Amino acid sequence: VCMKKVLILQSRSRGEMIDAEQSEYRRAIGGGAEAAFISSLDAALAWKEPERLLMGVNAVIIGGSGEFDLHGGRDEGDPARLTAHEVKSRLQDVIAFILEKNIPILGICFGHQLIGDLYGGHVTNDHAQKKVGSFPVVLTEEGKRDPLFVSLSESFMAQYGHKDSLTVMPSRAVLLASSPQCRFSVLRYGQKAYTVQFHPELTAQDVQWKLDHSPGYLPEGADVSSIVKDSPEASRLIPQFLSIIA
Repeated sequence: VCMKKVLILQSRSRGEMIDAEQSEYRRAIGGGAEAAFISSLDAALAWKEPERLLMGVNAVIIGGSGEFDLHGGRDEGDPARLTAHEVKSRLQDVIAFILEKNIPILGICFGHQLIGDLYGGHVTNDHAQKKVGSFPVVLTEEGKRDPLFVSLSESFMAQYGHKDSLTVMPSRAVLLASSPQCRFSVLRYGQKAYTVQFHPELTAQDVQWKLDHSPGYLPEGADVSSIVKDSPEASRLIPQFLSIIA
């Protein structure tokens, strides 16, 4: 039996964060597929030739980014913001190709924002939606019927950590989950493209470790254990995505 291959696009430059993310995804994927990692910061890759870049790939995951923001409350000339926009323009052709060819894709956090932004959703540093820790994801009627979410509870816990959020619904997108703290928690484009604002690859323990290693994310005076809860249902999403959608 030929094993499925999932290509994971990382947008990180700190070595310990790259390594941690790779082990989180490997654990989340389990034995269901072979994981290959590339960096969206690597300008030398064949971004203008999506067919070559995606050869032999059954599914794509675009991961988060702790260091770069499309807005992030930063000035327009801020290097971290400029890098995020470079990544967006670099991935534009690849994402269009994936959606056109109906290749299964999962956009996570920064990936959710990138795809949303490319399809007319507005991404900004929205303080009402900015959050870190564990929050409920609430499925819409459409979400409850969706093959990826049909086996999950109507409301389940997930791990979040983001400064930017979508504030306008992207065109072509279907809203699968929403909550008071996150208007566009889960979106689907077509049949096989899903994006989530939360991190299904992370456990409560991962979030605690990340908060200890990511200055500026933990709210002032907050105790990590009080804002982080277990999220067993969200942890099922990546394996289900690979078995049901891919």
